[in-house]
Amino acid sequence: MKAPRPRFGLTPFAFLSPAAAVLGVFFLGAVAQVVYYSFTRYTAFSGPDFVGLENYRRLLASERFWACLGNSAIYLLVTPAIIALSLAAAIVVESLGSRGRWLRLALFLPVITPTIVAGVAWRLILNEDSGLLNSALAMVGLDPVPWLSRHPWTLVSAMFVTLWKGFGFYMMVFLAGLLAVPRELREAAALDGASRLGVFRAVTLPALAPSIVLVFIVSSISALKVFDELFVLAKGSPIAQQTAVPLLYRIAFEEGDYGLASALGLSIFLFILSFSLVNLRLSARSEEAAS
Repeated sequence: MKAPRPRFGLTPFAFLSPAAAVLGVFFLGAVAQVVYYSFTRYTAFSGPDFVGLENYRRLLASERFWACLGNSAIYLLVTPAIIALSLAAAIVVESLGSRGRWLRLALFLPVITPTIVAGVAWRLILNEDSGLLNSALAMVGLDPVPWLSRHPWTLVSAMFVTLWKGFGFYMMVFLAGLLAVPRELREAAALDGASRLGVFRAVTLPALAPSIVLVFIVSSISALKVFDELFVLAKGSPIAQQTAVPLLYRIAFEEGDYGLASALGLSIFLFILSFSLVNLRLSARSEEAAS
């Protein structure tokens, strides 16, 4: 005798409907609206009037679009730095055991610091005339560095703030991965004569592969859509010295060209989506090859 199948009726849909309605109105509806506006001439004073692919043609012909897109690619260099530093910090904290809880807390504090507050603080430190960093350089006889006004120092300054702000979170991801590695495997490798570096390469690093892929993808997406750091640190600098998202803000809220801004926003979304899918595919292939 077959067990009777449970009948839920409409009860699950009743619970899901409020969240589905909010998601449909404020996310899917907004996405559909942005897609439509990207094909229109829509400004603060006219439109929207359908113009087809005109906005995308204007983007491809814009020098500042390519300059900002190149800066976004440069900003991705913060990802390997975050992976290296957060992994090193996780190894140190894990080796200290319970003694490292205060170090773990100190390294995680920048994560819970609001980005705007962190940006303002670092702007004071990096100020070209009275900042602490340039004052320290002057004490050792070095010329001041235009951290906040010249390319590529504006990007370097924002990348450093992104690194300082985020590596504590990724450290916790790696720490969770390290704690999940069976101690017996590391002890067995050590008994076989492997050095600490050998144990790390043969046992720990392969076990951390999923964590590394996760950190790489998440930090890369964050780097491609960075805005707050540049908005605070590079405010007043030419837009060609910034990345794609500040250009989107400039076009939409300062120039009032909503159609072009929608096309740029959709292009950024498709670029980040493609980048993430490629990384996921490559990581899946590497895991298949390893297995």
